[in-house]
Amino acid sequence: MSEPARDQAETRQAAAGGGSVPTKILYCSFCFKSQHQVKTLIAGPAIFICDECVELCNQIIAGRPPNVKPPSEKELPTERLLAQLGPIEDMVQGKGSQLQGVVDLLRSREVSWAQIGAALGISRQSAWERFT
Repeated sequence: MSEPARDQAETRQAAAGGGSVPTKILYCSFCFKSQHQVKTLIAGPAIFICDECVELCNQIIAGRPPNVKPPSEKELPTERLLAQLGPIEDMVQGKGSQLQGVVDLLRSREVSWAQIGAALGISRQSAWERFT
């Protein structure tokens, strides 16, 4: 089993409440709280969401927008911003891997670099350079 697949399997076990705790600290992709700061962290294919963010989503869907005012950038402490850098970078790398996988699949279907570039809003040359 590959390392990403093993991490994902361990995460699903931990999120389901069973098995060993993953060695890598996982973060909610929305609020950036760690798995240790929330009750439940749900693993998706490329993102994680905590029970608190799910509850906010449920309130919004039910037509009861929460009275949550996000702090302004000036109000966020430097330590919290620094702590968010790692999880954000992990998310960006994960999305980059996902994007590469989709491009590889499209190329295996003989989709042209021009079509891929157009879908990404870049030139065919830029798409080729970025994904080969």
